[in-house]
Amino acid sequence: MNDPDVQFGRQSTIVDKVGVHEDLPTLIEILNSKGYTTGITSKFHLSPPWKFPFKYHYPTSLGPNSLYKVSTYFLNKSKDKPFFLEVNIENTHRPYRQHIKVSGLAEVSPNNVTIPPNWPDTKITREDYAEYLSTVEHADAAIGEVLKALKASGEEENTIIIFTSDQGFCYHRAKATTYDWGVHIPLSFTGPGISGNVMTNELISHIDITPTILDFAELNIPSTIQGVSLRKFLEGKTKGIGQNYIFSEHNAHGPGPDEYYPTRTVTDGHFRYIHNLRNQIVPDYPLERFVTDVAFANKNKGLAWTCLDATPGGPWGNRAFAEVIKNKADFPVQYELLKSSFFRPKEELYDLEADPYEMNNLIGEGKYQKSLLKLRKSLDDWMTKTNDDGDPRSHPRRTSR
Repeated sequence: MNDPDVQFGRQSTIVDKVGVHEDLPTLIEILNSKGYTTGITSKFHLSPPWKFPFKYHYPTSLGPNSLYKVSTYFLNKSKDKPFFLEVNIENTHRPYRQHIKVSGLAEVSPNNVTIPPNWPDTKITREDYAEYLSTVEHADAAIGEVLKALKASGEEENTIIIFTSDQGFCYHRAKATTYDWGVHIPLSFTGPGISGNVMTNELISHIDITPTILDFAELNIPSTIQGVSLRKFLEGKTKGIGQNYIFSEHNAHGPGPDEYYPTRTVTDGHFRYIHNLRNQIVPDYPLERFVTDVAFANKNKGLAWTCLDATPGGPWGNRAFAEVIKNKADFPVQYELLKSSFFRPKEELYDLEADPYEMNNLIGEGKYQKSLLKLRKSLDDWMTKTNDDGDPRSHPRRTSR
């Protein structure tokens, strides 16, 4: 276990160039002030660290039993106190092959996978996708061990369990983008008073999680929080959330200037509208260079347009990206979709019901103009409301050490 006073204190040496403002209360600060025992496992991608002062931080391995041990240890530490434990499960992060080897669990056969229509169906693509699905199963096993520890603690009936993901999986037009594969993620709630076995198409955002937790904890929700509490809906007291749109944004995968490629998106559940705010910035090299120049690929170029671990090269073991390029003659549509991720138009519009893989950009098609105008206005209004000028670099973090 790492020393939280050092890791989460102002003397911490791990401070990202981006992060939350000092004057905005975070969930962990609020819970700590109300006597909660707070803990987090594995990765910590929050900044500045003193704004997320978890009382415990546990390193874990990829084997499910590791999470059982740390969950049990934490639950013993929080005896007779309310608690909050953020369990970060890394199995589904690249490199898949390495994670499968470390976990020691069974694998999905490439023969048993169905390749999405926006990818080329090749031997290597099947192998890569099967590796990803294997890590998903391993993540399921890890979750099972956390629930096993919770049940053994005797606190299962007093605990709300939230399962979600920080982003879409690590493929092009997914992680670190505002395409549906990048921002449409799993989310489930279970616990005392929450209606069970319910699937919903309600529009819900990650910004709704904090007010929901505070509401269940019967704590005041700060006025600075943008989301809405889902408590009444989860308890079956209301039929819906009442949100007509969900907004998402992406600016960069890291603080480097070469990674800055801001996009904004809004969906009403039927259509997704994307505004690429710097679409005029395009690569000065052909995509083929990713597979013809190993040194170039290993430097992970093209960061402004796609997540670095969604491209070939480097330590991430991504083989699917290169397959699109290598097989463009047999799968031209899939190649053009990849290319359009690097050479994006200013605006994109997709019918998620008819085209869930977002293969047909509807911008310019007359019969969709009403939906386009509605979504464009809603996004513009949201950006105005949130003081978003499209460039977060113009709003330096309000912080001091």
